[in-house]
Amino acid sequence: MGVCMGMDLKELENRISLLAADGIGGKRDLLPLYADKEAVGALVAYLAEPFRGKVDCVCSPEPLGFIIGSMLARELGVGLVVIRRNSQFLIDPEEQVTASYINHRDQVTTLITERALLPAGSRVLLADDWMSTAATMQACVNMVEDAGCVVAGIATVGATYQSAARDMVDTGKLRCVYCEKGQE
Repeated sequence: MGVCMGMDLKELENRISLLAADGIGGKRDLLPLYADKEAVGALVAYLAEPFRGKVDCVCSPEPLGFIIGSMLARELGVGLVVIRRNSQFLIDPEEQVTASYINHRDQVTTLITERALLPAGSRVLLADDWMSTAATMQACVNMVEDAGCVVAGIATVGATYQSAARDMVDTGKLRCVYCEKGQE
């Protein structure tokens, strides 16, 4: 148990556990946490700590991942690449990186970003607000690697500790504040 900017990590975990959860994957509503400057400061410091000086950019998916991603990018002094979900923006197919996955509603979701935003060889920190099944994050990993970049790590506020998230923890690349055991 560590201390983050004066707030005990256990206290931060407890605050997250008290937030409203959805009925699908146990995802918590993190917006009230983001409004608390002491909590968000501790959260960002904790998530950023192992990646200081080790990443060239932070890459985060819509719709909510880029909130924590932008805070981490600022903390780490790097840029933010937003991965769009089912984007209506026109990106020349020759200039894009995409990945698709099946979401929790059994629908195909396509992620897209501009290849130029991910120069080959870049060290990328992937950041998202929550991982329920890790399907979105695995698609992000695929995109970054397809662009010729290296996934330096993954940071998430919370995760339901199902098999895919556990595999990411086991690789040593996942930094998570609140991981709860999920039903297998």
